[in-house]
Amino acid sequence: MTEAVIAGIGVCAPGMLDWGVAASVLRGERAWRHEPLPKLDVPLLPAAERRRVSPAARFAITAASQAIAPWPADRRASIASVFATADGDGQVLASTLQTLAQDAAAMSPTLFHNSVFNAPAGYWTIANQSRARSTTVSAGPGTFAAGMLEAAMEIHVTKAAVLLVAADMPFPPSLATFGIAGEAFACALLLAPAGDAPAHGLGTLGIALREGDAVRDDVRIDAGIAAAFKGNPASLALPLLAIIATGAAAVVDVPYLDGCRVEIAYAP
Repeated sequence: MTEAVIAGIGVCAPGMLDWGVAASVLRGERAWRHEPLPKLDVPLLPAAERRRVSPAARFAITAASQAIAPWPADRRASIASVFATADGDGQVLASTLQTLAQDAAAMSPTLFHNSVFNAPAGYWTIANQSRARSTTVSAGPGTFAAGMLEAAMEIHVTKAAVLLVAADMPFPPSLATFGIAGEAFACALLLAPAGDAPAHGLGTLGIALREGDAVRDDVRIDAGIAAAFKGNPASLALPLLAIIATGAAAVVDVPYLDGCRVEIAYAP
């Protein structure tokens, strides 16, 4: 089992535009209401990249920026990152396929650039002026678990902080049957080894891969929230976020692949 301190959290989703609002909703202190996502800005990006960056990348970077906010500014560029997305950028994929079908020669360089699966991670490194390594993982419904495992391995091996960003958005209507279901959801966890986190950490996690795909169902998410985000692999973070929001020690399981699950033990 790998242990990590939660140094920062970010959330971006309809009705939960930041961790403060999300924590309040998950504690039951305010009702969740569907509110369309506003146009998200990425002020840390240079002007040229701000014109090119796709909505999906803006979405992931918004959560990431919230999570690293507590970290000392002079150390942010050295944080390695793990991006987890089940299906990538559906809007860019749809636009790319439409262009190829109609006139391949008219392919926009920006569209082609954004079609790379790890484009959000690339924009993040530019925004954060980071030369640290970045990994992008995809594992279908097990994507959030895969991201947690990758981040845990990074911490175990390097003894350094890692930013985990999980984000998925529904596909546009033309590809709706191929993409994820549920509302858009993005979350980010800045995880650090014990002894290398700000004093105001949000608790600790013990992360382990377990055999058996039967997962604990002890953490109850509001029925309306569960229904709205059902089918979005990134939203499998919600039970973990709920126990962090309440500040009570608990263990949650996240479905993985091949008859396995990721067990996450939280301690405030």
